Amino acid sequence: MSDSLRPAAPRLAWLAVAAVTVAALVASVTGLGNGFALDDVLVIEQRALLHSLGDLHTLLVSAYWQLPPEDTLWRPLGLLSFAAQWVAGGGAPMLFHALSIGLYVAASLAVLALAWQLLPPLGALTAGLVFAVHPVHVESVGNIVGQLELWVALAVVTAAALYVRARRRDALGFDTVLGILALAGLGLGFKEHAVLLPGFLVALEVTVLREAPTASDGGLRRRVLVVGLFAITALWLLVRADVVGGLAGDRPHVALKGLDATGRAWLMLGLVPELLRLFLWPARLYADYSPQYTPLHAAPAPAHLLGAGIVVAYLLALVVAMRRDRALAMGLLWIAVAYSIVSNLLLPTGILLAERTLFLPSVGVAIALGALAVKVAPRVAVAAAVPRTLAVALSLGLIGVAAVHSAERQHAWKDNDTMMAALIADAPQNFRGYFWLGDQLLRGGDLVAGEAAMRRAMALWPEHDGPPLGLALKLQERGFCEPALLYYDIATRLEPRKPTPKFGRSSCLLSLGRLHDARSAAFDGLVSGRSAPAFRFLILAADSALAATDSVASNNWWLARQREQARQPVP
Repeated sequence: MSDSLRPAAPRLAWLAVAAVTVAALVASVTGLGNGFALDDVLVIEQRALLHSLGDLHTLLVSAYWQLPPEDTLWRPLGLLSFAAQWVAGGGAPMLFHALSIGLYVAASLAVLALAWQLLPPLGALTAGLVFAVHPVHVESVGNIVGQLELWVALAVVTAAALYVRARRRDALGFDTVLGILALAGLGLGFKEHAVLLPGFLVALEVTVLREAPTASDGGLRRRVLVVGLFAITALWLLVRADVVGGLAGDRPHVALKGLDATGRAWLMLGLVPELLRLFLWPARLYADYSPQYTPLHAAPAPAHLLGAGIVVAYLLALVVAMRRDRALAMGLLWIAVAYSIVSNLLLPTGILLAERTLFLPSVGVAIALGALAVKVAPRVAVAAAVPRTLAVALSLGLIGVAAVHSAERQHAWKDNDTMMAALIADAPQNFRGYFWLGDQLLRGGDLVAGEAAMRRAMALWPEHDGPPLGLALKLQERGFCEPALLYYDIATRLEPRKPTPKFGRSSCLLSLGRLHDARSAAFDGLVSGRSAPAFRFLILAADSALAATDSVASNNWWLARQREQARQPVP
């Protein structure tokens, strides 16, 4: 290890710990009074399973999202943690937010610990402070379900710090190996992107550990670690597949529907400038990044030029850093590894761009900025007094502004009403704000305003089936089946394999007395191969009503024709 990387005096280390702790608290403690918002409501507040610890087996083998027609994702320790917090706090959100703040401080200190192994004290402190105050972290801290991001980052970064420390000292003992394996299992229990830990260890090996001592045991313990990580991941995949019914990930985002890998690559390339902005200048933050705020281009377009330029600049910087500054190279590689799953390049996911998914990649941003601070510091030190003072004041000012911005932004996650109002005000061209607002108004019984909001959402993003389906369901619930049929038809056209709009349409037709149409719609739903018992019930109800008016011959002819259709293979 070079002299510049030797651990600083204990007193300096403790001062750095204190500074990062205070910065993380300033940036996050204002969220302590927040309630349940957005996914918190569906995942925690309205899920009875998480309101007690009486059925741990069901809790641990339940999918994270239980949304028909299929379950998606498996995060057992996340659900267990939410249940434990609900029981301990009597369902009060304050305990949830207090734990989120504590986890955020711990994650910030873990980043400081990792940076302390890679950079001189100034660089490590810079990395720790940047991470602690970064505004892009607000969603992960202010929204309760963001705890999963915090747990994974804490586990993965701590494992990386342990690995670097042991490798540099040629002391990768079995105790360290077991600790890293335990952290890997812990991370996977909370959220699936902990599977990237081996990728981070490889990034460390090819950058900052290239000249680490050769293991005295011939690399046996590293091989044990590799095998152990593979075994834990394989076991997790097997159990996960059993719970959710396969190896597929989350339900793909609507914008990715029908796109192959090339189309997804073009679409995500158009989002690269926004990604860079969120990493380096997150002055504007949003709860959602959807059309029309986020432009979507699944084929080559002029809008891709800026993104392509950023990608080329990143690759050039990585090549140069690999030769001249390995800590900087590690930070850049960390970003790529951490973003690989949510980039939609390897496989489609349920998001296009979300602040919570940038929590782990931002570790690399913080370390890269810490490495750059080390490069700049000698030049600042020999500058004249005034420029030197201005440089220090500017750096501290940016840290302070970021902390204040983060603290203020925490309030936006207070509850659903606050979040929706903020999104509509901040991004009036984003369909999601009107979708959420429409859903809230319809749930409250305001059909006129709710329909107006939903229609606005449909106009902003006509390809999304959520607004027409949500509107149709609420109209039918209130007894307005005639207008509901229009929106069921739109939802069915957008998602022809989804059973919910077909079931709603058939039941609406049944209640309107259009029995032949109801039966035909039910058979159409039955042919789709999903929710068969529900559609058979509607067919039986229509048959029973028709028996009083149709002749036997007519009835038998109709049933024979529909049964023949039902026997056709599902497309």
